[in-house]
Order: sequence, then structure tokens, then C-alpha cells
Amino acid sequence: MRIGASAVAQAIGARALLLLGVLSVGACAAVEFGERPGLDAVGARMPAQLAGFQLGEAARRSGAGLVLDYATPDRRAVGSVQVHDAPGGSAPSDPAAPEIDRAVTAAVAEVAEAPQGRTGRRLAERERVTLREAGLRCAILTGAFGRAPVTRNVCVGGADGRFVTVHVTMADSRPPPADATAFAAAALRAVRGG
Repeated sequence: MRIGASAVAQAIGARALLLLGVLSVGACAAVEFGERPGLDAVGARMPAQLAGFQLGEAARRSGAGLVLDYATPDRRAVGSVQVHDAPGGSAPSDPAAPEIDRAVTAAVAEVAEAPQGRTGRRLAERERVTLREAGLRCAILTGAFGRAPVTRNVCVGGADGRFVTVHVTMADSRPPPADATAFAAAALRAVRGG
């Protein structure tokens, strides 16, 4: 049985198209996964100033991912931005997603428990809000550090499949020393590369 030249050319052409298709899918997947910046790159692009807060220390911590500490110049308000992988999957960008709410609950539980030997610290959740336009779900806690009344905002959003957890602690005063929501929104935008 003889196979004509045109049949051979068609078979080679079909295989080449199939191989090209497989390579294209692989390249698209590589581009999709390659777009997510590493934690060092995220840390390097974080601004020195966010909504009146100035960058202090930035560190990679085991289990916590990347942690960046911020504070107002007078240190009447302090904030931290934690960028960490989602356990067992990818963090959604929708602030109303159940995974985001569970991350807020876990962060609040961690904050509300008094550290060993520091019984003068009391915090309790007052309310929880979703800031859709900012991409955040936030819990507002009130309490005291010793006799000083404080408020703490704990906000969580998603960026590139990672959780971004933002804490802002300040004196509970009127007017407040800083805008915790503006800081959290600016931090999430910066982590997202915006």
C-alpha cells in the first residue's frame, strides 16, 4: 500500500497543528502562573507611604509570608500588612466570599486572645463590614491596652490568589488619629500592583 505525498503532507501538517496547540496551551498556563509576583517582588514594590502611614520593617516570616509594618509619623496609629498563601487553594478577590470571611474570623480570634502574660489587653469585635469597592472584609474591634482605649481594624482581601490581611491599631479617640479604611484599601491596591 502506497501513501501519496499529499496524504503524508496532511498527516505532518495535522501533527504540527496538534503540537502547536499543545504548546500554546502550555504557554498560556505558564503565562497565567508566571504573572503572580513572588513575595520579594511584592515587598519591593510596596510604597514607603500609604494613606499617611510610613513603611518601617518588612520581613519574610515563616507561616506568615511577607509582613510589612507601617506607622503614622507620630506613631499614634500602627498598621501591618501580611501577604500569605491561602491554605489548600487560592484566595478569592471577592470580599463577600466565605473564604475571606473565615480568614477575618481567624485573624480576629488571633488578635482577641490575650498574649501570654499580657492580661491588660482586651479586644472584642464590635462590627463586621464588607467594603466592596475596596475589595475588603473588615472587623472593627474595640477594647483597651491597659487603661488606654483602643480600636483595631482587621481587614482581609485577596490578591493574586493570596490573602492580604491588614491590621490597624490606634487610640480610640475623636477624631481618630488615622483613617484605617483608607490605609487598608491602599495596602490591598499596592499588593495587587495598582
